[in-house]
Amino acid sequence: MTKVTFLGGCRQVGASAVLVEQAGARIVMDYGTAFNGTQRVPLPTSTRNLTSVLSHAHLDHSGSLPLITGSQSHRVPMYSTKLTKELVKLLLMDMLRINGDSLAFERKEVQTLLQNTRTINYGQPVQVHPKVRFSLHDAGHIPGSASILVETEANGGGPARILYSGDLNTTDTRLVNGAQSLRRLGDLDLIIVESTYAREDHPSRRTVEETFVEASRSTLESGGTVLVPSFAVGRAQEILAVLNQHRHRGFDYPIYVDGMARKVTRIMQQHTKAFSGGPSLRKAAGEVRFIRNSSDRKAALDEPAIIVAPAGMLKGGTAQIYLRNIADDSRSSVLLVGKQLPGTPGAQLLESGEITLGGYHENPITIQVKAKVESFDFSCHVGRREVLEYLKQAQGNPTILTMHGEAASCETLAQNLRERFGFTAQAATCGQTLTFN
Repeated sequence: MTKVTFLGGCRQVGASAVLVEQAGARIVMDYGTAFNGTQRVPLPTSTRNLTSVLSHAHLDHSGSLPLITGSQSHRVPMYSTKLTKELVKLLLMDMLRINGDSLAFERKEVQTLLQNTRTINYGQPVQVHPKVRFSLHDAGHIPGSASILVETEANGGGPARILYSGDLNTTDTRLVNGAQSLRRLGDLDLIIVESTYAREDHPSRRTVEETFVEASRSTLESGGTVLVPSFAVGRAQEILAVLNQHRHRGFDYPIYVDGMARKVTRIMQQHTKAFSGGPSLRKAAGEVRFIRNSSDRKAALDEPAIIVAPAGMLKGGTAQIYLRNIADDSRSSVLLVGKQLPGTPGAQLLESGEITLGGYHENPITIQVKAKVESFDFSCHVGRREVLEYLKQAQGNPTILTMHGEAASCETLAQNLRERFGFTAQAATCGQTLTFN
């Protein structure tokens, strides 16, 4: 009998984790974290006979891994793509630097995790038990991201085939190709799918890119600065690739990269064969200027230029430094390229034209922003149309459970799957267990 238990990420975004058990073998897919005043982690699980498989590097999927893979007494192997391993190291060390006092693990647990990490390629099967194996399949989310296919064999029965989507995108971007059709994976018994944008349709990528570039051009031609607060992993690199694509169409302005986006770009430059947009990113990175110190920041602000800097929701990061400098300049623009969650400084800026700034160790101040503020949908998650089209192609009449989304999004997607395609579908709840004979 195969058991699937949801440990986190249900009816919410953050702290994703799903456990599969069969014949004594145990696989945990992701073990993330979330911060909303305090840290949120998945439900605890024993490390006995445990194997960890990571879909991608973002902290809502990886941030609690040291709690289960960092133990010196139980050597828990972790599997991921090679690029994901490099990005996880950077993100976990940065999380320790910022939130170390409030975390339940230290640097040594992260080091143990990395020592126990085994990197594999897409499609490469890993046998963790005579009756249990898994493989990774490109999820199209960010470079190195994967959906996880777990295949178990019941005693005296046929196999159970379980697909965990992780964060999923089926649309090609400048950085990665979209995830492949579900038909390629054959019959499935259970699909666990994200629901982040299950109630929204994304505009076409081409339209978003063109509008973003024209907004940038307008600001630069007026002598202003374009600040692009961006998620450091994935989004910043896509923006660089987009801007580079337009350099040869008369769009030739200086582009600066600051903060962790600089480090992530350097890492991705070393793994350009691992994702479709690798050559494009390598070319783009060769033409940008990487910020090293305060003198470089001053230089970036002294001329019409584009500055790409974390954090994507303006919650800390070097983007706040630049925003303080351009807030009173009506010629300049703040171009937001990621979703601004409620309660974040980015959402406040969009709604009110003012923003409360302050890092993790600073007293907050609220300022009015005269610079133009615009938002662009560069999402690397499937929208409503895409997720329904993706799941419609599923073979074997699988049960589908939705997670990684607000409760309404998870429930809406499950309802649509029942009504449109006749699937058995529901929104997962934390602690819920399903069994397959």
